[in-house]
Amino acid sequence: MSMHVILDGIIVARFSSCLAVFYARGKLLALMNLAFFGCVFVTVVVSEFLIPPQPYLGSYPSFPEISFNFDFPLMVFSIFLFNLFVSAFAVVTLPGFVFFPLSTVFLLFRAVVWGLLLHYQPTWVFLIVVPTLVLEGEAYCFAAVAGTVAGASWIKPEWLFCDGKFSRVEAFKRALRECLVIYVFVALFLLFAAVLEAATLTIMV
Repeated sequence: MSMHVILDGIIVARFSSCLAVFYARGKLLALMNLAFFGCVFVTVVVSEFLIPPQPYLGSYPSFPEISFNFDFPLMVFSIFLFNLFVSAFAVVTLPGFVFFPLSTVFLLFRAVVWGLLLHYQPTWVFLIVVPTLVLEGEAYCFAAVAGTVAGASWIKPEWLFCDGKFSRVEAFKRALRECLVIYVFVALFLLFAAVLEAATLTIMV
């Protein structure tokens, strides 16, 4: 069997795994998206009525990534790693491993923080950063699904897997395999977002 055939088989298997995960968790992912982006929107709208506008003096916003002196690859690498391991995994996914609703709680907390931050930005900054926020937000929705699936697997396996009866240990192992597939998409979204954010900062400042 040639290497080409083996690689094709691996690609097909991985693609099938991704489709299976999307088919099984599509509704949960849709709910996470609705909750997250809806919460961002509501926070921005409510802030317009409850929080007085701050005067904008024309100065550029401050971003910690600027400390890398616009070394583009280093900016992309640092933004990507921080968002993947801290913002996505440690903040959103990992709490769900302990108690699965916590992934949703921290996702919504992030949405509120984003909404408040967007409220204080001038319109031109808001429009520029929206594409980056959409990509990052989608990544965090996937991360919340991963945490929810992993946490629920050892509390109530029957909620997740209807194709058989699994012990908590077996269900958790199966959920971890799903999480790995989900985190491929988390990483891809955050990588694209990091490139876009670094490019945006380079242009803006």
